[in-house]
Amino acid sequence: MAARLPNLIPPFRFTIVEENLFRGGYPKPRNIRFLKRLRLKTILSLIPDKIMPEMQHFCDENNIQLLHLNVDKMKEDNIPLTYNKTIMALELMIDPANHPLYIHCLDGADVTGLVIACLRKLQMWSNSSAMSEFARSLNSSVVTSEEFEFIENFKNFDVTIPMTLPSWLWTGQVSFRKHATLRLKFLNPEMMTEEERELKDLKEKKEKEKEDYYKKRKNDLLDNLFDPNTPRHRASPTTANTNNNNTPLPSTPGTDDEFTTNASSTHVTEKHKVDSDAKDPYLVDVDVDVDGVMMDGLDQVEYMNRNAGNSSNSRFYAGDDDDIMEDGDEYEGTRFTTEPISRTLEALALEGLTEF
Repeated sequence: MAARLPNLIPPFRFTIVEENLFRGGYPKPRNIRFLKRLRLKTILSLIPDKIMPEMQHFCDENNIQLLHLNVDKMKEDNIPLTYNKTIMALELMIDPANHPLYIHCLDGADVTGLVIACLRKLQMWSNSSAMSEFARSLNSSVVTSEEFEFIENFKNFDVTIPMTLPSWLWTGQVSFRKHATLRLKFLNPEMMTEEERELKDLKEKKEKEKEDYYKKRKNDLLDNLFDPNTPRHRASPTTANTNNNNTPLPSTPGTDDEFTTNASSTHVTEKHKVDSDAKDPYLVDVDVDVDGVMMDGLDQVEYMNRNAGNSSNSRFYAGDDDDIMEDGDEYEGTRFTTEPISRTLEALALEGLTEF
């Protein structure tokens, strides 16, 4: 006579929630044979203490991941479960990498039922449908005001969505415009709601328009910054002084008259010719955000140009004694050069487009 096999005894209040997702009460040694048939990959325990050693040994033998979230025993006027722990449990439950998964509390009713009700809201069930399912799992089928408020107020929380979805969550794909109650964060960059996709497309469009606008401004600057018929030379800092009367500046006694400067022209004649093959010390090989420097300068130049229409056409200069002089006055000093123009020219030089 063949030996009789032990009975398959499921845990108390065992229920199939979705494909590869199960719920119930605290698993005991008599439930091991039944649980083994489920080929579990994860057991999620919502209990005050760690699971009993027999179940720990069962998980180790069958390569089952045992996860424990500390949740106190349910009381009549107090819900020990927090929203943070609820979200942690949900994120574990919806990840296919953890399936098949068995979630349990002490009796498989209150704490587990609240988590499943919040899962239903993530699945975009109505409050009444989630509440009805929750009530069926209770001993008295009566939902307390605290439990009702807990489920009702589970909204406007951030929930991280895994790279892949189980088939029972939104039919395995995001096809809705916006979640009704929760804020979703997708780990998969290709996965987003219709509203987020529209916002992303709008943002990319604005960035493209901004990039094209700045490129046009840059090209306009390169076309108009210099007279194409004017040679471009770098002036030595020691010979950059000019005057306003079209007369040569006097030479310094004891030195050769190496340079002749005329106020009507910014041309500088150098005494010694620089070897064309020599490396230009100003064009260094550095990692510079040239466009960024140029655009910052261009924004300031545009602001100055808008204000220039309200000012007079007089030009001002400063001498060594910081006196202010208008055009036509004698001066021996350096013309004020605005910082935005200087930074823009510097950016152009670094890019090798011009010299200054």
